[in-house]
Amino acid sequence: MLMTPARWQQVEELFHSALAREPGKWATFLAQACQGDEPLLREVQSLISFHDKPDSFIETPASDLAAELLAKKPSELEVGQQVAYYKVLSSLGAGGMGEVYLAEDTRLGRRIALKLLPAKFTTDPERVRRFDQEARAASALNHPNIVTIHEIGQANSSHFIATEFIDGETLRQHNAGRPVNLNEELDVAIQVASALEAAHAAGIVHRDIKPENVMLRRDRIVKVLDFGLAKLALPQLSALDAEGQTKSTVNTNPGVVMGTVQYMSPEQARGQDVDARTDIWSLGVMLYEMVTGRAPFQGETPSHVIVSILENEPAALAIYSEVPPELERIVTKALRKDRAERYQTASELSVDLKSLKHEMDVEARLKPFLQQDKVKPGITTKSDSQKAVETVFESAATTGVAATPKTSSAEYLVSEINRHRRAAALAAAAVVVAVAAIAYYFSPARVGEAIDSVAVLPFVNVSADPNTEYLSDGISDSIINSLSRVPNLKVMSLSSVLRYKGQTVDPQAVGREMNVRAVLVGRLTLQGDSLAISSELVDVRDNRRLWGDQYSRKVSGILVVQEEIVRRISDGLRLRLSGEERKQLAKQNTGNTDAYQSYMLGRHYYRQNTKEAFEKSIESFEQAIKIDPNYALAYAGLARTYQFMISRGFSPPKEYEQKVEWAALKALQLDDTLAEAHAALGAYDFINFDWAGAEKEIKRALELDPNSSQANEAYSIYLRTVGRANEAIPFEIQARELDSTTDRGGIAFGYYLARQYDKAIELYRNALEKNPNNAHAHILLGEAYVAKGLTAEGVAEMQKGIALDATLAKSPERWDRYPLLAYAYAVAGRRDDALKILDEQQRLSKKRYVSPYNFAIIYTGLGNKDLAFERLTECVEQRILIIFHLKIRPLFDHLRSDPRYADLLGKMNLEP
Repeated sequence: MLMTPARWQQVEELFHSALAREPGKWATFLAQACQGDEPLLREVQSLISFHDKPDSFIETPASDLAAELLAKKPSELEVGQQVAYYKVLSSLGAGGMGEVYLAEDTRLGRRIALKLLPAKFTTDPERVRRFDQEARAASALNHPNIVTIHEIGQANSSHFIATEFIDGETLRQHNAGRPVNLNEELDVAIQVASALEAAHAAGIVHRDIKPENVMLRRDRIVKVLDFGLAKLALPQLSALDAEGQTKSTVNTNPGVVMGTVQYMSPEQARGQDVDARTDIWSLGVMLYEMVTGRAPFQGETPSHVIVSILENEPAALAIYSEVPPELERIVTKALRKDRAERYQTASELSVDLKSLKHEMDVEARLKPFLQQDKVKPGITTKSDSQKAVETVFESAATTGVAATPKTSSAEYLVSEINRHRRAAALAAAAVVVAVAAIAYYFSPARVGEAIDSVAVLPFVNVSADPNTEYLSDGISDSIINSLSRVPNLKVMSLSSVLRYKGQTVDPQAVGREMNVRAVLVGRLTLQGDSLAISSELVDVRDNRRLWGDQYSRKVSGILVVQEEIVRRISDGLRLRLSGEERKQLAKQNTGNTDAYQSYMLGRHYYRQNTKEAFEKSIESFEQAIKIDPNYALAYAGLARTYQFMISRGFSPPKEYEQKVEWAALKALQLDDTLAEAHAALGAYDFINFDWAGAEKEIKRALELDPNSSQANEAYSIYLRTVGRANEAIPFEIQARELDSTTDRGGIAFGYYLARQYDKAIELYRNALEKNPNNAHAHILLGEAYVAKGLTAEGVAEMQKGIALDATLAKSPERWDRYPLLAYAYAVAGRRDDALKILDEQQRLSKKRYVSPYNFAIIYTGLGNKDLAFERLTECVEQRILIIFHLKIRPLFDHLRSDPRYADLLGKMNLEP
């Protein structure tokens, strides 16, 4: 309905009148009061429904809170008083969220900010529990633009938060009375967006972004305050924000006292659930205010402000200030009332802000040249700059400047500006960049091109101690993980290179086989606590040694050695890295050697791909976390191992599915740049049949690490599952190029699911030529034969696979072993053989967990549709991870005509 001020006042009056009645009588009251006005009735009912939620923002009558909050109350603590370990030095102020003090941490001798939470927020145990949970999550955020939370605690009856002390001023204080400096304002907005990006990736929404919650240090570093606090305060829509400036910019009527309404998003104003896009709206409001000096949504009362937020569009920025059109577009997009039309992530907003700031910086640097030529400054369109670049290159080609420049760079620059004096600032900047690029490219000082691909072979364990084998593989694995963070560098996974383990290798031959430009080989000797490592990097083209070195350290120094090797490799590959990229390259996920060794042992067991090994892998990852609770990679490894216990059919989903989510989220809390964690979280969404969520997380993983075989494979699985099998194949190819794990038949399985059986069979055969003992390839080749109608050949291949895979043959509960053979027997007419496997599976299910998916496969082969659908329904209800094969696996094709098939897909949020 149209929300006018009068209409909003009517809603508000009915809302409070209804709440004044007994719970069972307000419905009747509203029906009579609204008198057939359905939109009015729905609006009031919506407010009442959110009133009853612990996290809703309408909870207490405005008159009650007005009396409580407007009453002046003396400071709760005196100078010298102590709360826990914190000694109060002075009062920093008070606000709706409580008293804030400058205090000294008597244990560490540092100054901190101590915030006491008001009693009105801490009387409800459930709300305190929720607040504590979110605040502790926020305390795990480690970002330069987010204030660090040192401790959340309780002393006597007071709940407190101890944070780093920021020596600076709030954004509100900083901007008061100052002329607008657009460059500075953009810098602030970029830093706030960066903070939000980190928080949102950890699943934390601020909910109260405003100038009072943004502080500027004296060195211009921005700090965002109060992550985790807004959720506690949010129920107080009717509470005056004493920290903010609402009382000076919104004239409140007596008895109508509200929060910082000017920064509320439409969904907040309506009492709907909030997400990351709510923070983006608030940042858009704040940016508008920074540029214009006034809020975009105003009114005489808070009710009028809310109506403005819900119904009005803000005045154009250009009315108040001379701004680039691009900034107008950015702010407008951030303030879209429909969340779906806003920036969807803080990262998207940050990219646009940074691009605008860069364009403005270029224009400013070029301004002297333009003024000399009487060219009016301005920001041109992208197409203008592209044309200017093309013109310069054409000019360079015709005049020979690129090959043999006859004039200095400055002379050439001036001549180009003269020739293109009508081009605007950005076009001229493109000229500068293009000329500089040409000069650099043909410069005699230019060294060899950067090498764009590398394989790190398993380090040879000279000690020959099988108990330390995980250490040599782990060093290779860690180096690979570090190099994978380098943009545009293809790095082969450890699984891909393990086939060379224990062999005498020729780096050139390996490079040609793996299609990489460089190969790293190394040796490791461990004697007691002494570790000796030697390694060298070889250029595959001419077998030239790019770099080599030897190290002698204690085992405790292994992390330092690895960091040095990675740095030297990057130099040897002639990688031109930015400061931030070098920082990422040197990043260590733990500084504890014991935790690191436990993590490497977990990876070692994981690669064995058996139930028993997965269980040992979980133990090792858990031990690493016990030693170092902040070890993000260990949590990511744990999440993926839990997933495989489910997907392989080794354990029921309920045993591990919540653990998968917990481990992945914890990893992202600690480090939101971990592609492995995003991919694991995306795979967890498969369990919940949340395909949109899965795609979002997996795409984020690919953005962070295009070299992640895990992310590429996960995206190929997603595409196949939603019916885009052909689109999935390139990602499957990429995953296999990065990780040609020996128990997979290359990309053959992707072609098989795309119904390209001949291509799948060809690729499986090629894989078996290289490794005849690949049990898994034999079994999947057999499945492809059966799908093509060659049932005898299919049965023979599956029998070979099970005979070869002695270890896994002892675990017949795994779905892709005996159940597939039973299916093949049944299709081939060998019903008795299929029934024998069925009997064995039933016998085993009485002793241990056997997935209903196993029985679904067998009953499908036997043609018993009723029992097949019964077991498939169990899979959907229990959210058996591998059930996503139902839509795409050819062995289920003859079930498609049954209406129950479409019903099951509907329950999985998939279309038939």
